[in-house]
Amino acid sequence: MNGLKSVNPAVAFIYFIMANIIAMFNINPVTALFSLFGSVLLWFVRDGKKDGKIHLLTLAVILGCAIINPLFSHNGKTVIMVINNNPVAFESFIFGLTTGVIAASVFYWFSTFSVIMTSDKIIYTVGKISPKAALILTMSLRFVPLFIDRAKTINNAQKAMGIYREETIISRFKGTARVVSAMVTYAVENMIVTAESMEARGYTGSKRRPYSLFKFLPRDYIILAVTVLFSSVIIYIQAAGFIDFWFYPEITGLNTGAAAVLGYCLYFILCLIPTLIEGGDRIRWRFLKSKISVSHTRA
Repeated sequence: MNGLKSVNPAVAFIYFIMANIIAMFNINPVTALFSLFGSVLLWFVRDGKKDGKIHLLTLAVILGCAIINPLFSHNGKTVIMVINNNPVAFESFIFGLTTGVIAASVFYWFSTFSVIMTSDKIIYTVGKISPKAALILTMSLRFVPLFIDRAKTINNAQKAMGIYREETIISRFKGTARVVSAMVTYAVENMIVTAESMEARGYTGSKRRPYSLFKFLPRDYIILAVTVLFSSVIIYIQAAGFIDFWFYPEITGLNTGAAAVLGYCLYFILCLIPTLIEGGDRIRWRFLKSKISVSHTRA
């Protein structure tokens, strides 16, 4: 039972980017609520009741945006109250609340994204766009933990030599400076050796083809086609202004035309796609487990 983890990384990357771009670049209460609903539903299907503190954080983000925005933005016709001769408008409060919902949905989306898109999947996805960028990213992900381990080794060696006998600020500063100096020398030498080694192995050749374990399956093509098709239609509807929503100087009503309803429905379905994939795999897994238990009972 892998769910979204079994989806091709490039497809998952495109989906998460498109779902968030549509929500962020069109501040509309309907799309914001759909984005939040889809991201929270996916979070519950994947993680259940784990890490419940995330809800307090996102709630604080939503309330914070709703409260802070009217204090700095005084636009809007409907004045709720006046604080230090500064009007607090209802339109500004709704605008802040909407932006807070969008920020919370993005937080939920990328909390799931960070679990699904591991480092090897990110490197695979970036490698399709720019092999050199993927190579730099690979080296960065590899050398950061190596540098941390080497810094700890040098620091422990200095302690064993008795350099940190005096526990003073000056002594610690000198010790840290020695560690940094050694790390800079190590980094420069390592970069030179790595560059020469990679050149000797043909990394600079134009015909080099990277190896990857990830393959495109029929399901990946279907998910990619649906994502691109739905996103293209929604972006066209947004660009045409059918789902524009104005907060200032007063809140406008939602457009209920055919194009607007189509855009809302497509985005709602788009936000539910990962939940349907994850939930479908879990239901199938439970069904297979029930069949196995029944066969063992009969045996």
